Amino acid sequence: MGSKAMVADKSVSDLETYRRELDEAVREAARASAWWEGEWLTFPTVTKQADGSWRYWNVPADSGVFQDDWPLGERLARETVAQMRRFPEGSTVLRRILREMDPESTVGQGFLTAIEETLCLSQPPLQAV
Repeated sequence: MGSKAMVADKSVSDLETYRRELDEAVREAARASAWWEGEWLTFPTVTKQADGSWRYWNVPADSGVFQDDWPLGERLARETVAQMRRFPEGSTVLRRILREMDPESTVGQGFLTAIEETLCLSQPPLQAV
């Protein structure tokens, strides 16, 4: 009878250990998810909507003032590249930005020109493979 009680105690103990490990794994996954989301939201054009969907080019429409819109695009490009350098896993954000943006807008043209200049003037220079 004593050995059955020991087996039952061990099973309960194993179950409690498993539950603690599972709870910790769930907390760790939530921390990792929050960290990843925070990194994506550091990109200057990225937002998360109330419904949980992502927007990658959440930029106001052109104001119609070239002197305001073009520099905004350039600044957004510099900040995007800086975040990509800091967080290389986020490079997919650039592809998504390019899909969502209006390349004909003044902000978009300022963004694309600054991205092009960054790629062409980067050190070391980018090489064709």
